[in-house]
Amino acid sequence: MASLIRRIATVSPFVVLGLNACLPYTVGSTARTVPAHETTRMTSWYYIPSALKRPGDTIAVPLAGFDLEFRHGIDARSDLGLRFLPGGVSADYKHRFDNDETSTGTAYAWSVGGGIVNGGEHMMMQATLVASGREDVTVAPYGGLRAIHVLPISEGAVTDRQTLGGFIGAQIADGDFIMRPELGIYYDHSALGVRSRDVIFVPAITLKRSSRGERPLREPSLNRPRPMVSPSRPSDPRRTPAPIFAPRSGPECHSS
Repeated sequence: MASLIRRIATVSPFVVLGLNACLPYTVGSTARTVPAHETTRMTSWYYIPSALKRPGDTIAVPLAGFDLEFRHGIDARSDLGLRFLPGGVSADYKHRFDNDETSTGTAYAWSVGGGIVNGGEHMMMQATLVASGREDVTVAPYGGLRAIHVLPISEGAVTDRQTLGGFIGAQIADGDFIMRPELGIYYDHSALGVRSRDVIFVPAITLKRSSRGERPLREPSLNRPRPMVSPSRPSDPRRTPAPIFAPRSGPECHSS
């Protein structure tokens, strides 16, 4: 028992340090922006294997946490995000390259942002490029690149290198809820030497509720997606209801 207590006491400062040192590795969104004048909320849970390992240790300590993010649509092509991190807060602006306001094609977007991280010791800057597939289907892939850099703003804060990497994920939607599993791979050198490797893997999952503009059109009587009919293909005449009263071809005559 005493050995276990000493081990916990030894690792605890590094766990606390890791919680304060978490950057927004998880993107958790596709290239599509939030519909104009609507606000969405999503939560991302992430897990970093071998996140903390002191020199000489044979066993690394993983790190888990979650982010809470709000996004508000500005117009048809841009939105703003506010994210609460362990030990910090960040904001970003996302804008789409294309003008397609539907969800039936590939979308591309860029975002830039910044914030305060590491318990107020650093100012953070970030830039992201993201592409995603059509989102009128159940599963839509997405991926991109992200760069993060922090600058010391308090006395005694260390100077760190840039964090560079990419991410890939999939959006799984059922009309009311959206789930986005994601894997990020980053070059992230530890300025404090709490990790021996410079490459980290960040699996994560993001959950959110669809906004009104993101839900598919539904038939109110059946509560299911309305089928799409191609204009070039005639409808099946067998599915066309016959009129109740057929028109008469001429006057009806009766003999006396």
